[in-house]
Amino acid sequence: MQNIAIVTDTTSDIPAELAASYNIEVVPLYVGYEDRQFLDGKEITNQQVFDKLKSGVRVNTSGPSIGDFINIYRKLIEIGKKSLIYSIHLSSRLSSTFNAAFQATKFFPGTEIKVVDSRTAAISLGYIVLEAARAAARNESPEKIDMLIDFMIKHNRLFATFENFEYLFIGGRAPVLKKFLSKSIILKPILILDNGKVKLKKFAKNKKNSIIELYKQVKKDASQACRKKFGIFYGQDKKPALELESMIMNDSRIIVDEMILTEITTIISAHTGPGIWGVNSCPVPEEL
Repeated sequence: MQNIAIVTDTTSDIPAELAASYNIEVVPLYVGYEDRQFLDGKEITNQQVFDKLKSGVRVNTSGPSIGDFINIYRKLIEIGKKSLIYSIHLSSRLSSTFNAAFQATKFFPGTEIKVVDSRTAAISLGYIVLEAARAAARNESPEKIDMLIDFMIKHNRLFATFENFEYLFIGGRAPVLKKFLSKSIILKPILILDNGKVKLKKFAKNKKNSIIELYKQVKKDASQACRKKFGIFYGQDKKPALELESMIMNDSRIIVDEMILTEITTIISAHTGPGIWGVNSCPVPEEL
């Protein structure tokens, strides 16, 4: 791994200790309100965002600048002496982050920088980044890492549900729900992040049923009898996430290779509000 660096952004939801253990560079996005901007994960907490949202303050978000990426890449190249950088980011359909990272590569024509559109978010993105970093730590070839990243992007599945859809409507991140406004107020939609776009999967009767539905969605592939990595994320209330974890771990038909529970970042919480729960699943790429 001496010559390979892994870069991602704070929407990846990777626990700080895991990111540090694999020397993953995490570039923060920005959260703002009342003409102030804060670095995601460094200068503002989820609770502060939730409090602002509940008080009616409009919270905005923005991706890292080209300059932010230039600074990171320069440090890795000039100080870290890296000759290959994988920069893996939030879906380009949800953020300008990917484009900023790509534009920054033009300032380093002598270094190979592979900017990857994960077409996903949250811990689903986190697992792609982690597996790339783990492969680099095993001294896998760039070709093998490329194949691994491609496999993870193609096979990752992410489902989410929400307590209150007011914030998604305001932020415009799930326009599909506007077609079902009356239902989404009464029922709990189950959303899927498919090829970088938020899509409606189905409705559940209430919060409890929506958590059960998340479990049902990820266990559908259990008949394949393969090991899977699971990521569960949550907003303000961790209890439903723990219940979902228990359902998955106690199902003998599901072979859990790894399980990560993580709180969403302030960037995502600004668009979803405090009541969010989601699950990511991906088969272990044993054939690679």
